[in-house]
Amino acid sequence: MAWNLDPGLTPQFDPNDAVAITPGGGRLGGLLGGAFDSRLIEVAAAKPTTGKVIDVECTAIEASVLGVEPGAQLRLMLAPADTLPSALWDHLLERDRIGLACHRTDNTIDASELIAIEDAAPPSVVISDTAIETIFSPRTTLLVMGGGPMAEAVVHAGEFVGWNVVSMPGPEAAVGLAATLSSIDGVVVVGHDVEATGRVLQAALGSRAGYIGSLGPESVRSARDDWLAYRGVTETGRIASPAGLPIGAKAPREVGIAVIADMIARHARGPA
Repeated sequence: MAWNLDPGLTPQFDPNDAVAITPGGGRLGGLLGGAFDSRLIEVAAAKPTTGKVIDVECTAIEASVLGVEPGAQLRLMLAPADTLPSALWDHLLERDRIGLACHRTDNTIDASELIAIEDAAPPSVVISDTAIETIFSPRTTLLVMGGGPMAEAVVHAGEFVGWNVVSMPGPEAAVGLAATLSSIDGVVVVGHDVEATGRVLQAALGSRAGYIGSLGPESVRSARDDWLAYRGVTETGRIASPAGLPIGAKAPREVGIAVIADMIARHARGPA
């Protein structure tokens, strides 16, 4: 597994990014746009037995991917999977906020352990002479499927609070993303197309998405419930329909604020 110890030098990339290299050279996750994948595969092929901090000097090609000057140096952490706490993997898969302390002698990692962090702790890397503490704190992803002023308002409100907002006009790609959402994420469908919105909601209901919302006329929402029931999806209680706190919102921007506030409130309450 590898992650970036100098996220401040590459602010255009998510500081939570990490990549795991499989024995065959495959990759799970992503790190710095894949700029160092070939180097990491070579390191993994050597089957190291301890974790290490390595300084990487960027080639011209790597620098162009990262948006830095050629010759710029970044520090990466590389650690064999079996040297990291086994519980780490479950936390990463669940996209939990989690802290990892790697105790070191010079640039060699001697041991590692999970550490408690505050609920709202942002992603960070703290390096001392004896340890490197990394906080993985993933951003909420909000998928908005549909178009028009209401969808745009939800997108803008989600971006305003700093979420990773993905806007998709149709269901084709949205279905795949909806199926992978975690408990800190959400999806909102907007539109009159019963099948398009139904497909995305069906995928979201099969995921661990913490918020599933629907906007549109009552007649469309009712027809969509029938569409889901016909396909064996009758447990639709997780769908906020209509999405948003009942604050009397009517204009698109008001609706956008109501939807984001509803998602924040439900996340704060935790699972029902």
